[in-house]
Amino acid sequence: MDGLIAQRKQHLQQLDDLLKSVFLEMFGDPVRNEKGWDKPELKAFGKISTGNTPPRNDPANYDDDFIEWIKTDNITGDAVFVTPSTEHLSEFGARKARTLTNGALLVACIAGSVESIGRAALTDRTVSFNQQINAIQPGADVNLLYLYGLFKLCRAYLQSHATKGMKKILTKGEFEQITMIKPPLDFQNQFGVISKRIEGIKSRYQQSLTELEVLYGALSQKAFKGELDLSRVPLPIDQGRQINGELVEQQAYRSPLPEEAVTPTAVINDLVQATQLQGRGELLARWFSQYLTNTSPDASLGSAQLLEAAWQTVQETRLETDGETPALTLDDYDALKDWVFKALASGELNQRFDTNSNRVALQKLAAN
Repeated sequence: MDGLIAQRKQHLQQLDDLLKSVFLEMFGDPVRNEKGWDKPELKAFGKISTGNTPPRNDPANYDDDFIEWIKTDNITGDAVFVTPSTEHLSEFGARKARTLTNGALLVACIAGSVESIGRAALTDRTVSFNQQINAIQPGADVNLLYLYGLFKLCRAYLQSHATKGMKKILTKGEFEQITMIKPPLDFQNQFGVISKRIEGIKSRYQQSLTELEVLYGALSQKAFKGELDLSRVPLPIDQGRQINGELVEQQAYRSPLPEEAVTPTAVINDLVQATQLQGRGELLARWFSQYLTNTSPDASLGSAQLLEAAWQTVQETRLETDGETPALTLDDYDALKDWVFKALASGELNQRFDTNSNRVALQKLAAN
């Protein structure tokens, strides 16, 4: 369980790094602006507003849960959207508050430490917010996910504009005069598509991580109390691992993806292409070829596992289309059959009878 939790955390970090790399590859460093994009003041990105606090001395402002009242602790710096607030305003209080609908960017601009300045999150619902937050309701020429990605990379740049006193402050006037790169909308939208896909994967990984941590805590409590019975838990098989009912030798397995460095955009293109039922044959053929290249000579291989091993790249990221992981189709297996026949004809693969599994197995032959 510790290993699964660590793996999920690693995956989340890798996805963050991937999205950052995609941004830098597409737009360059947003502060240095070596690609020469337009760099207007933030007020050119949309309508900027600062939140407020309805008077505390009037309990009627806070005596009902009419609308969430967002504070800087609801902007974590990790979550894309503002987290649920524990404090709400009444309908009476909401009339005195500043509110935003979904699709705005909230930025922490007053904090006790400079590290908290510049944290950003999006709204996915109507909320009110306090005076420590500046908000941008983006214009028609700004992609919201691009804007969010831009702010995530520019936190140190934003912090450099804050006051240097005990209380770190970035006023609305100072905030809206900060300059940031603003590429054409088409480029922003391209990044937005990639960002939406990666953030969707991250969301599912984060949910999985939360569930694993809850389960780990529950099991730890049972173990501490002596209530955990491990007598029926099977020991792991050291020799190999099971895929679709077939035992695979560990030393014969490697990742189907190329081991050489690839660009972040290439990785995303592969993952996006894999979700398309049409036109993914070329991608799967490349993965099949790479899988054979990475497989040890004389290793025994089950025909089904060849495609499954390549396909696990998609399954491990749980890349989904409309909420469902793209399934393998009959066309995919027909293509696999054709590739196997070609490999047999070329002498790259050989058939032999596996007495252990009582079935015909494929074997990669050593190169002459």
